[in-house]
Amino acid sequence: MELKEEWILADEVFENPLLRSNLLGLKYYGLLLHDTQSFKKMHCFRGAVFTLSMVLFNFTQYIDLGQVWGSVSDMTANAATTLLFTTTIFRIIFFYVHRTRFNNIIRLANEGIKRIVKDAWVDEQKILISNVRYLKRLSVVFWSCALITANTMCVFSLVQYFMYERSPDDRSEEEKGGCILRSWYPTSPGNDHFVEIYLIQLYIMYVGQLIVPSWHMFIVTLMIYGRIECNVLNHRVRSLARYHKVHEAEGIPTKSGSFDPVDNPERRALIIDCVKRQSKLVAFTRELEQLTRAAVFLDFVVFSVLLCALLLEASITTSVVQMFIDICYITTMTTILFLYYWHANEINVCANQLSMSAYTSDWYRYDRTTNQMLQLFIMYSNRPLKMHAFFITMSLDTFLAILRASYSYFTILKQLTD
Repeated sequence: MELKEEWILADEVFENPLLRSNLLGLKYYGLLLHDTQSFKKMHCFRGAVFTLSMVLFNFTQYIDLGQVWGSVSDMTANAATTLLFTTTIFRIIFFYVHRTRFNNIIRLANEGIKRIVKDAWVDEQKILISNVRYLKRLSVVFWSCALITANTMCVFSLVQYFMYERSPDDRSEEEKGGCILRSWYPTSPGNDHFVEIYLIQLYIMYVGQLIVPSWHMFIVTLMIYGRIECNVLNHRVRSLARYHKVHEAEGIPTKSGSFDPVDNPERRALIIDCVKRQSKLVAFTRELEQLTRAAVFLDFVVFSVLLCALLLEASITTSVVQMFIDICYITTMTTILFLYYWHANEINVCANQLSMSAYTSDWYRYDRTTNQMLQLFIMYSNRPLKMHAFFITMSLDTFLAILRASYSYFTILKQLTD
């Protein structure tokens, strides 16, 4: 397999303060490559093996779903992991198809962060540092929630097996635990193939634990970069006087009540730079929207069913541990949705502030040509910068609508099962 040059990222990308922590998971999985990395083809092969394993396992999950069709409890227990793996596989395959575009948007984010660091403006540095700290805290919380959920599931199934191993005929279906791979290993008296089934499922579970949090935090990181750029741009147009050396008499009113003029050519150059950065921000956001809209739309369709299934399973289970797992699972899935819709909403809100930030600058001191440039920036800023998943707007209202739909489906199913 020939590796194209655009598939390989520079080493400095993995040293970027904003990107590095959330790119490592994709690197270990086998999706990202960098310059000095050895055995690049073997690295890609590992990622292909992981992906193929997930595809085969997910296919088996759908077979199992067909086998338990009609049993609400078994179907809901199967549906959560099945749908989560389906959406994850779709994202991975989409990455393989659009690898060059994903790498390009990573490079754009890296160049933007490098520019902020290189400019060394104190206020912009503070904006960057605060967002990096915020991302680190967010990553710790999300990874902890995801790992606790997955590992509790692994341990619980093992404990269940040994607890009921001596009396397999007396345990209920819930106590037996779902053997997803029963279509591969038909059980027979005295031979339930537990070791083979458990080890395969444990392998798949740990592959899932690697890619699911890594992927979602990777996309959230790109969204946070968009918010950083927007915040920096707001600060620049609001405080243009801080970005160049002006006349000593600046800001001192004359007897007539007017203000001394500023260095208009220099101020025009700053405004032009802001217009260019705004154009790059819009292009970055639109490209990110193009790369995420299919997966986000799939989540919009699937997650209502997924959350409904988890709520129903939590309401009918008699096991405290299983209820804890369901609550953690619901928390993780809700957090994934919230992260996408919240940060997309943040970019839109921040972009809407640009025109007001420009108005709060000292525009009344500019000449006509400079003010025309500022008016151009304000007019361009009035266009909403909303992210969409086809016809779905990524906003907090949409997030709440998904939660309401999930609860409605749950109440209907609960009434049917009761």
